[in-house]
Amino acid sequence: MKSYIFPGQGAQFVGMGLDLYEKNLPKLKRFFEAANGILGFSITDIMFTGTDEDLKQTKVTQPAIFLHSVILSKVLGKNFCSSNGCRTFVR
Repeated sequence: MKSYIFPGQGAQFVGMGLDLYEKNLPKLKRFFEAANGILGFSITDIMFTGTDEDLKQTKVTQPAIFLHSVILSKVLGKNFCSSNGCRTFVR
């Protein structure tokens, strides 16, 4: 089983994900647009051009960081792990 640890609250920043969105890849844009629909508000507007205060709201921060992390993992594919490789943790 593989698992990933994504960054948490405090890692958000205005403009996060904009570079990925602007790559104009339909697959990536579908993720962003789906998130807007699921959440019922335009998280992309807040992520890309909102204020720090808007982005710091938990109802925005948590899905924004998750969305950005998932999309980034899709872009990086097999290169998602660091140059040292993926670490395996056993409990």
